Amino acid sequence: MAEWHETLAARLGLRLGGGALLSAAWFVGSLLYKSVHAHPPRAASLGELGLCALLVLLLVTGNALLFVGPGLWREVAIPARWSAVLVAPREVEVFGHPEHAAAEEIIDFPETRTVLPLRDTRRSAA
Repeated sequence: MAEWHETLAARLGLRLGGGALLSAAWFVGSLLYKSVHAHPPRAASLGELGLCALLVLLLVTGNALLFVGPGLWREVAIPARWSAVLVAPREVEVFGHPEHAAAEEIIDFPETRTVLPLRDTRRSAA
C-alpha cells in the first residue's frame, strides 16, 4: 500500500499548500514593508519583529512544500555513527596516555627532559 504522501491528491495538496503559504508570505511582507516605511526611522516594535518572524516561517515552510513536496517524508539512510541505534560496539584506541599498557607497547615514550642552567641574576657588590 502506498504511503499517504505518495498519492496524487497529497502531492498536489502539498504543492498547493506551499503556494498558499508563499502567497501569505507575500501579504505579510507587503504589510511589513508598509509598516516600516510609513514612519521615520526608529527601533522595531514587538509587532514588527513578530511579523518578521512570521514572514521567515512562511517563506521557509512554503518553499519546502512547494519545491520538495512529498520528498520531505522520504526515508533517508544515514551512517551508523549518526544514528541513535548503536549497530556495533565502538572501538576506541587511546594513544599517548602513559597509564595504558597497550599504548606503551605501541608507542615508545622517551623520557627526555631538557634542563637549562639558571642564570645568576644577583648583582655583584663590586
